[in-house]
Amino acid sequence: MLQIVQGMYFRPVPLTDTLHRGIFYTNLRAFREQTLTFVFGRLLPSTTFDGPRTFTVEAREQLEAQSPSGTLEVLAATSGDQLLDEVAAVVAFCTNATCVRDHDMARRLISAQQGEERNRRGPASLLRQTFDATVILTDEGVADLERFTRSLLGLQRKSYEAVIRAIRQIVDATLIVDEDAALAYTLMVAALESLGQASESEPAVWEDYDPSKRHRIDAATQGLDDVVRARIESAVLANEHHGLQRQFVAFVLDHVEPSFYRNEAVGAIRPIKTTELPNALRQAYSIRSRTVHALERLAREVWMAGDRADTALLDTGIVLSLEGLSRLSRHVVRRFVERAPQGVDSTFNYRSALPGIMPGRWAAQYWIGRAEGFNRDTAAEYFDGMLTYLIEGLSKRSETGLVDMSPVLESIEGTALGLSKREDRLAMAGIMTVWNTVAPPDRRRRLKPKLAKRFEADLAEPSMVSFAIGMVLGRPIEWSTEDMQLLSDARWKERLGNKPAPLPMRVDAALHILLADRLLHEGSKTKALGELGRAVETVPGLAPLIEFEQAIERGEDPVLNLSRFVLGEAEFIGAASTASDRPQSDEGQPGEVRSD
Repeated sequence: MLQIVQGMYFRPVPLTDTLHRGIFYTNLRAFREQTLTFVFGRLLPSTTFDGPRTFTVEAREQLEAQSPSGTLEVLAATSGDQLLDEVAAVVAFCTNATCVRDHDMARRLISAQQGEERNRRGPASLLRQTFDATVILTDEGVADLERFTRSLLGLQRKSYEAVIRAIRQIVDATLIVDEDAALAYTLMVAALESLGQASESEPAVWEDYDPSKRHRIDAATQGLDDVVRARIESAVLANEHHGLQRQFVAFVLDHVEPSFYRNEAVGAIRPIKTTELPNALRQAYSIRSRTVHALERLAREVWMAGDRADTALLDTGIVLSLEGLSRLSRHVVRRFVERAPQGVDSTFNYRSALPGIMPGRWAAQYWIGRAEGFNRDTAAEYFDGMLTYLIEGLSKRSETGLVDMSPVLESIEGTALGLSKREDRLAMAGIMTVWNTVAPPDRRRRLKPKLAKRFEADLAEPSMVSFAIGMVLGRPIEWSTEDMQLLSDARWKERLGNKPAPLPMRVDAALHILLADRLLHEGSKTKALGELGRAVETVPGLAPLIEFEQAIERGEDPVLNLSRFVLGEAEFIGAASTASDRPQSDEGQPGEVRSD
């Protein structure tokens, strides 16, 4: 949000202009209690001398007042919360100070003791300066904050988003160092790792692999052709978690400059040496992995010493403490900003990044009649949308349940015969069949005999499209139990995948219910209950269907009206009887399903 409101992605159109203000509690203190002006707006420090101070963040938000279509833009301004929070995070990051909205949090985090105290307690004992009672904001610090912010705001959008996420995560991590040291450590490592993901990295080489593992593989592949060995080594590197760790270590080392060991290390306690850093980074990544995957706690030596040192000594060697990792994180992020490409990303649509806005799908009746997005890949979505709205009409929940689909139908007539695969035509056949059944006679399509014959053949074989048509239009399903079982299993497997063909969920459930009814009549109660279980889990929480399943388990004879179920009605279960009350005629068979 901070970058967007600067206007680099706006068109030359009128802009709205909103001034947002927020009060933040801090340990920052300026030499002169005067307004500080920055590219993002202004900071207005308080004149309080004791306890947490405050400053007001003032940021100006501009947005386009005209939409791309030329109409008046709906959104004139955001709440300003995200904008102000990003400003506060950048200030806290650059100054290594505290800047929070919550007064109680500020009082808990910021030390009440002025000056150097040997017996520090709480967060101030873990991080240098961050939670000290007073952090002086010098003129040099103000200038540094302005320079960094200008560089940050000038980044190409992908790099900017990566940096602002990392900054906010690093700042958030510092705020929980005393509550959950392991999580704070993990968040800092993850912040640097996320920056590494946003940048190009050198490919792993075989020499980077763990020597003990590498020697075993070298011995096993000895004598193989060099090309084959290279392929094996590449596959091992690609599959190993080590690849991610290596990328993290390589990225951080590439962004550590001599100043980290020189002027930035002045005043640091046990600063890490350049020869110790690679192994310390590998251990930091391992700590992050063990914390996430095994919920291991951070070693006490890393955070309990209380001397705010950069490093700690473990059995595995020198590791970065919370303070060391915090100092390293700020250094790496700054170097990333300095090196990342500047400029405008022409592919970025700033409206997609505005807070408080989320994309939503239009109701089916607003798009199923439009042919612009219709093709063989989207035909299943159109079929699903058509059935969904038709069900609303048949159940009287909407006026008609029909939309003029002439453009889509014309597209089907022009392309269906050119599709060689039945799977590509099925949804089109379903759309055309449903339309020519329920539309007014004068609006129905007269298909060419060859196309009509092809669609009839497509729908003759068992398929979910054919089943859906039968359920919605009240046509009998005359397939064998074996065919229905095959279809049920195939559809269930498809739905477990990433992109199953969309259908109204009660149509999917109806397949399992109807199959369960067949299996009950054939005496396969165990299999029937399995299908009923699938039906219940397809429409979770549907109380009448759950009661139906439980009644079947008890041996009762409930009656389920499948037509009412598919139409989405709340009540679709008839009275049940016990086995002793069961009539001897064909009526009242266990779990009878009626489609009248």
